[in-house]
Amino acid sequence: MNAGMMTELEQVRQALLSSIEAESEPLLQMALWLADHPELALEEHQASRCYRDYLAAQGFHVEAPIGGLETAFVARWGDACAPLRVALLAEMDALPEIGHACGHNLSGPASLLAAATLKQVLSPSALQVVVVGTPAEEIGIGKRKLVAAEVFHDLDVALMAHASDMRRAHRLFLGNRKFRFVFRGRAAHAAAAPECGINALDAMVAFFVHLGLLHQQLPDGVRIHGVISEGGTVPNVIPERCVARVWVRALDGEWLARAAERVLAAARGAAEAVGCGLDVEEEEGTSPPMRPNLPLADCYRRQLHYLNLPETSGSSAARIGSSDITHVSQVLPTIHPNFPIGSNLELHTRAFAEAARSEAGLQGLREAARALALTVCELALCPDVRAEVARAGAID
Repeated sequence: MNAGMMTELEQVRQALLSSIEAESEPLLQMALWLADHPELALEEHQASRCYRDYLAAQGFHVEAPIGGLETAFVARWGDACAPLRVALLAEMDALPEIGHACGHNLSGPASLLAAATLKQVLSPSALQVVVVGTPAEEIGIGKRKLVAAEVFHDLDVALMAHASDMRRAHRLFLGNRKFRFVFRGRAAHAAAAPECGINALDAMVAFFVHLGLLHQQLPDGVRIHGVISEGGTVPNVIPERCVARVWVRALDGEWLARAAERVLAAARGAAEAVGCGLDVEEEEGTSPPMRPNLPLADCYRRQLHYLNLPETSGSSAARIGSSDITHVSQVLPTIHPNFPIGSNLELHTRAFAEAARSEAGLQGLREAARALALTVCELALCPDVRAEVARAGAID
């Protein structure tokens, strides 16, 4: 990077940081309002309207609904022929009973604040900013449907930042396949005529025993967990129907497929051993493993260094789950870094929901907006960085 480019980048960085400081208050209030008005997946009507109204007032062209999702939207600013076309993702849904215990009330407004300040500071000929309102992350279908609708087909990179108790530039996600198994037996009196029955619960128990043993034969990074949602009704009737939901997760796509096939084989074997019928349904909301883009993550990391914000130590694969953002990572370079809102926090808990409306949570929102905006700024002004990200994101 030559000296002139460095000078321009530094000037824009300072302008962005000043703008974020000046413009943050409405987004902080939005985050608190969202925390007080949580909405479940696919029901985020107030949150979506709140996001859209803010972006429209900032001069973005808003299109909604999109992708067959009532609460999804796209808000655009900048030239379609700009050298960088970036998606900033804005999640919005909450969890049943415990509200914004995943911090979407912070991550969504952080993307909005970053987008608005980029519009104020950069030329539309240098950048197109596209805020994508992405509902239903908690059930894993929003971004998948938006990818299928080709919402991201004309964009170069996608970014968002997620609340956590860690600060990490690079985070991975497990791929996830979700199955529903129904074992079908035959009812009979458990005392008077047990020989006339076919016990679906026996097949279910055999299935779960096999799953427990299967864990010994799987590598690190593969997870299998399930629940029995129907296990019979009363003890004196041989159960004729039992239902389980089982999720299979893995960091590696090949192992995800292999583990899923082992689970399916275990269910078939258990059903055959008992003489049960078996119905298998693969549920909506499955996702592939995250496809990493290390140059894009490094670009975000440089902004953390610039802001004197140290990363949390540890592996990028530590304490990870699944997210529908992995669908986006399959079609363009994508990152999903973390910003801290407290210490020793676990996602999807009441303590996390409280942290997401705390002063530390609001400070995390500001941090995320700064780091996201600075990352986009470097990408917009530095062709070499864009080229490195594009090479790493080329689809095989």
